[in-house]
Amino acid sequence: MSFVSQRRGRWYFWALAPGFLLVHLIVSTCLPEKLDPLSTFFIVLAEMGALTAALLVSRQAESRARILWWLLSAALIFHSTAMSLDAVTEALGAPMFNHVPGLSIFFSMLSGVPLLAAVSMQFDSRILKVARVTNAILSLAIGALLYVQIFSLLTLHGSTNLADALLISHLFDGIDLFLAVAATIRWFGSDHAAERGFFRVAAIFLWLNTLFPAVHNRILIRHDYVWLDLLISTPYVVLFVLITAGRRKESVPPSARIVHLVQSGSSIFLSIALLALGVIAVRTHFYLGLTASLLSIVSYGVLSTLAQSRGRETEEALLTSRESLEGLVGVDSLTGIPNRWAFDQTLIREWANARRANSPVSLLMIDVDNFKLLNDTQGHQVGDWCLTRIASAVSAALPRATDFVARYGGEEFSAILAATDGPGAEEVAKKICVAVADLSLSHPGSTFGIVTVSVGISTYDGLPQHSTEDLIWAADQALYKAKHRGRNRFESVPIGGTRGWLATTGRKGV
Repeated sequence: MSFVSQRRGRWYFWALAPGFLLVHLIVSTCLPEKLDPLSTFFIVLAEMGALTAALLVSRQAESRARILWWLLSAALIFHSTAMSLDAVTEALGAPMFNHVPGLSIFFSMLSGVPLLAAVSMQFDSRILKVARVTNAILSLAIGALLYVQIFSLLTLHGSTNLADALLISHLFDGIDLFLAVAATIRWFGSDHAAERGFFRVAAIFLWLNTLFPAVHNRILIRHDYVWLDLLISTPYVVLFVLITAGRRKESVPPSARIVHLVQSGSSIFLSIALLALGVIAVRTHFYLGLTASLLSIVSYGVLSTLAQSRGRETEEALLTSRESLEGLVGVDSLTGIPNRWAFDQTLIREWANARRANSPVSLLMIDVDNFKLLNDTQGHQVGDWCLTRIASAVSAALPRATDFVARYGGEEFSAILAATDGPGAEEVAKKICVAVADLSLSHPGSTFGIVTVSVGISTYDGLPQHSTEDLIWAADQALYKAKHRGRNRFESVPIGGTRGWLATTGRKGV
C-alpha cells in the first residue's frame, strides 16, 4: 500500500497544520529578538516535512509520476537550502539590514527550474528524443540566465538597495505566477490519474506560494516583522498535508479535446519562460538577453516542427492502417480472394461505369456442384481445401486483369466482367468450368467423379430501368437452371426477363 493510501482519510493531518502554524506564530512573536532565527528554522522544518512526504510518495509512484515527484523534491531542496542559509546568517548576526541576500535569493530562484521542467514534461512515448533534449537545454538556459541576472544586480553578500529588492520581488512574483498557471493547466488537462493527482497538489501549493510570499515581500521591504515568516511556511505546511492526507475520490478525467490541447501547449512553457527572462535581461545584458530570446524562439520552432512532423507521420500511418484494414475487410480469409463486401462495392462501381459509357457488364454466379455431399463424406477440412483450389482456378481462368472474382458466400463464387457482352461472358464461363474440372479433385458423390461447378450468366444491356438487383436475380436464375439441367454447365438468363426460365443458351462445360 502506498504512502498516500495509508493516510487517506486521516483527519489529524489537517489538525496538525494549524497546530504547527500556531507554534510558529508563538515563536515568531513571543520569544526574545535574539531567538528570531528559530522562526526561519520553522520554515526549513516545514519544507523538510514536505520534502520527506514527496520522497516517500515517489518511492511508491509509477514511473511517470515518480519523475514529477522527484522534480518537486529538487525544488524543495533548493528552497530549503536558501532558507537554511538565511537561518545561518541570522544566527551569526548580519552586520546590516539586508533586503536581498544574494546566495539565498539565487537558490530560491533556482527552485523554480525543476518546477518549470515538471509543468513542461510530456510522457507520451511518441515524443522524440530531440524534444526531450531541447527541453533539457531550455531548463539549463533558464537556470544560467537566472544566475547572471541575479548576480548582475547583487553580490553574494546581497544588497541594501530597496530598488533591487523591488526588482527581485517582481521577478519572483512573475515566476511564481507562471508556475501556478502552468500547473493548473496541467491539472485540468491530464488524462492520467497519477499525473493529475500530482498537478492537483502542485497547483494548490504553487498558488499559495504565489500569493503568500508576494504579500510577505511587500510588507518586509518596509517592516521587518518576524511573524511574516508564517506567510512563507504556510504553503509548505499545506503541501505536506496535501501529500500525506491525500483524497478519497478521483476527479473526473477531462475531455479528450482538452487533453490534446494541453498536451500540445505544455511543451512551450519552457520557451515562454526563457523568452520572458531574455526580454528582462536585454536591459542589462543586451546580447545575452537577445541570445536567450532567440534560443527560445528557435526551440519553439524545433518543437513545433517535431510536433507537425509527428502529426503528419501519425496521419500517414492512420491512412495506411485504414487502407490495410479496408483491404482485410474486403478479403475472404479462407480463399484469399475478395469477399462479399468487396463484391458489392465493385458491382456498384462497374454498374455506374457501364451506365456512363453505355457499355455492357456481365455477371457470373458460380456454384460448386454437390458441395454439401462433399463436406458430409470427406469432411469440412477437405471441403475448405477444395474451395481454396477452386478460387485459384477461377481467378486464373479470367482473361483480363480488370475481371473481378469474389467468394459470394459458402461454396458460391461470382465474377464481374466489365465491358463484356453475353457471348464473351459465355466464353469465360466455359473456361471456368473447364479449369475447375481440370483440377481433377476427387468427389465420389458426384456423377462426374470429380469436383465441378455450374455457372449462371446475366448481362446488363444498358437500359436505365434495370438495377444491380435485377442483374443478380437474373444470374441466380441462370445458375438454378444450370443446376436443374444436370450441373457442370453454364446457362444464361437475360436481365429483366420474365420471372421464370428464359434460357437463350445451355451448354455443358465439359
